[in-house]
Amino acid sequence: MAPLASIEIGSNSIRMLIAEKGNSDTPLKPVLRRRAITRLGEDFNREEIGTIKPGPMLRSIGALKDLFGIASKCGVSSPIVVATGVVRKAGNRNDFIAMIAERLGHTVKIVSGQEEADLTVRGVLSSLNHRGEPLVIFDLGGGSTEFVWANNRERKAISIELGAVVLTEDYLITDPPKDREIYHLIRHIEDTFRIRLDPLKERGKGAFSIIGTGGTIVTLAAMIYGIAEDDYNETKINGLVIKRKDVRLLFEKMKGMTGAERLNLKGLENGREDIILAGSLMVMKIMDYFEKHEIIVSYSDLLEGILINHMEGEKNG
Repeated sequence: MAPLASIEIGSNSIRMLIAEKGNSDTPLKPVLRRRAITRLGEDFNREEIGTIKPGPMLRSIGALKDLFGIASKCGVSSPIVVATGVVRKAGNRNDFIAMIAERLGHTVKIVSGQEEADLTVRGVLSSLNHRGEPLVIFDLGGGSTEFVWANNRERKAISIELGAVVLTEDYLITDPPKDREIYHLIRHIEDTFRIRLDPLKERGKGAFSIIGTGGTIVTLAAMIYGIAEDDYNETKINGLVIKRKDVRLLFEKMKGMTGAERLNLKGLENGREDIILAGSLMVMKIMDYFEKHEIIVSYSDLLEGILINHMEGEKNG
């Protein structure tokens, strides 16, 4: 049976999953994962109207060309490609999508925050042993974070414009950042959570777990558990638990380092050395807001959700 491939064009990276169809218990069997950090959201908020800059566009198109080539060698001629994060908000998003179509011959769907959240939930739940107990699932990206309250009866999704790339560029200006920069970033995160996440917190008054996914979450898990960057995979990452105290210790260790110095830390992916601080603060503030001391990590996410959704559409079509 021919494999399938999904690609996400995100604010910080472009990621691809190639997988084969599985069975009812395990719908997908991952074959290959690839990612390229392209920093598409670079300087996105530096102008009054957010636009994707020419340099990041060209980097991203080059990365996509490489990924399409890899997919073709694996027998996938038409990967399913979606765009999230800054592409969703960019004033020149149509120009970027048209450029991809013209230069590479592939169409790209820009998914809404609601669609991204729904697909992420599908991907996460496909890989973790979920029995219908209440969950808050969040996907921390470069330009936005999607939150979903889910149980066996309902789902409520909220997308907020807080992401590791945008927050770093807006607040953590110096390297290493000054204490006042960190303070203002924390205040911004806390204020946004109070305004935007109350509907989820109201639902979570009983017992529930938090599941986190996205590049920052996977990287923090790898750093805390000592997993090398080239050894990331769903078998080693899915289901790991990271505690707030460990994230805090890691943050305190990293905040006085320069980005170059952080790269010596095991598990930190090259290209995340600057944004890992804002990402770490987001994770800690999420735990604080929902009054939890730990979160469960999911390596499976939007990419799996895209393929599961596609397979179900084929089955019902």
